[in-house]
Amino acid sequence: MADDEDPTKKFLDATEKFQERLHKLWKVVFKKVSSHLKSMVSFIRQVVNVAKELAATVGKSVVDKVLRAGQVVEATITALPILLKTTLLLGKRIIAVIKKALDPKAVIVALKKLFARYVRMLIQIFVYITNLIQELDILGTVFSIIGTFQSVLRMIFSWITEVTGAKAGTAKAQGLLKKVWKEMKKEVKEAQLLRKEVMKLKVPA
Repeated sequence: MADDEDPTKKFLDATEKFQERLHKLWKVVFKKVSSHLKSMVSFIRQVVNVAKELAATVGKSVVDKVLRAGQVVEATITALPILLKTTLLLGKRIIAVIKKALDPKAVIVALKKLFARYVRMLIQIFVYITNLIQELDILGTVFSIIGTFQSVLRMIFSWITEVTGAKAGTAKAQGLLKKVWKEMKKEVKEAQLLRKEVMKLKVPA
């Protein structure tokens, strides 16, 4: 069937492109991000155990920011891989539904439902990445503050020197995520436009 007679071709091509991006994000980029954030997670868990004592030196607001941002980051880096995997599975389903259809027009009802859900999940992934970047920026700032007190704090908490590695890992992870964010921003806009288009497709009588 000619492309102009196949109302699903555009959405098949788009889904395959999005899938390629998501697969790279999950298998390559996010693995690197998680690796970079290990030192940050480890450091924050130690801060939790001595939050009150640490606050006496660096200030309660600094410790509160570390704990809050750290909690958000940990929750997000746990949830994001699950969402990525689920979205990839849905993308595979969309591709299979379109390719297996003898008559492309016959799958429009299913395509509308599946593609709309797929786009919502793409947007949620983008939101997660945006939130991660923002929280890592906060952590980078407060880690710098804690770093200025290292000479005093290390007499009480020997592990406080780990803030240097936590800050470096946070910066590397944020750099990777910013690059992904720029790339995904255009794709998310494209996906939103495609969602509007798919909803306008006429269902065969």
